[in-house]
Amino acid sequence: MENQQVYYISGEDIERLRQALMNDEISSKANIVFKDAKLLTGKSGYYIRVIGTEDQLNRIKELIGEASKEIDAREVEEVLKKIKEEDENVLTGFGSIFG
Repeated sequence: MENQQVYYISGEDIERLRQALMNDEISSKANIVFKDAKLLTGKSGYYIRVIGTEDQLNRIKELIGEASKEIDAREVEEVLKKIKEEDENVLTGFGSIFG
């Protein structure tokens, strides 16, 4: 399995975290996706899905720190499943455009 993590963040922290993650030399090289939680689970706030090396994941965890709220394994699975479905729908759309 890929090295990945999912974080749940309240809305007021998202821009500060986005800037911190994208401007950091280590974390900016990871695959980071920000998703509005309302679209995925109906909650207010945001999910951050990260895929990267162990060093990148550790650095991101350090940068996010206390801003992240803990989510259970079932919610992580649900978020990852919905993000994957969105990605597949996008690819299907591109296939019909270029196919």
